[in-house]
Amino acid sequence: MKLRTVVFAVVLAGSVTMNVATVAFSSVAMLVSGAFEVVTGAASVLGARDRKINNLSDDLVRKEAEVVSLTDEVATLRTPKSVTYRGQKRLLAEAVEDTAARVSRRTAAGAPRNAGSVVAEAIPVAGVAVVLGVTAWDLKDACDTMTDLHELELAFNPSVSPDPEASEVCGLTVPTKDEVWTTVKASPGVAWEVAASYLPDLPEFTVPKIDWSPWN
Repeated sequence: MKLRTVVFAVVLAGSVTMNVATVAFSSVAMLVSGAFEVVTGAASVLGARDRKINNLSDDLVRKEAEVVSLTDEVATLRTPKSVTYRGQKRLLAEAVEDTAARVSRRTAAGAPRNAGSVVAEAIPVAGVAVVLGVTAWDLKDACDTMTDLHELELAFNPSVSPDPEASEVCGLTVPTKDEVWTTVKASPGVAWEVAASYLPDLPEFTVPKIDWSPWN
């Protein structure tokens, strides 16, 4: 009886000590939990909890990485973009604004010039010089505008090739007054047909018999 009492007391003391150690020290708890899993073949509550915490920690790390990545992307989008525009570093918004201003000024100057020259262009003989002068300005404006647009395009895409149409427009020349008169006297019908190919609203033209001798 005395021996049973002693054994019971020892077992009870060991059990209490182990419980206290398990609660107080995580390393002991993990050791006991691991031993429990090995002996029983089942996951203990502590082991399952730790695995869940580890999984949640991994998820948290991934989410934090995603947040950092998205934050960097937002910061990049909010940062004003700089481009090389006409050989200088400029903000993209400034490059667009400068191009728009150039084209607007050119258009504002060209519109009244064309409208104001209509009457003078109708003056016989002398009107040819007016037409040629206005046409020369129009060609220059067209060339300058296409050049401005190409400069802006280069700001967006530095590897873009020159526009062949711009080179063609900038290479056009206005005929002289004498060249115009020679063509008109030689074949006015052909001259009208060429104009009609660009201006489809032009009416039909019947070539009258004209004595050009006074103009020679």
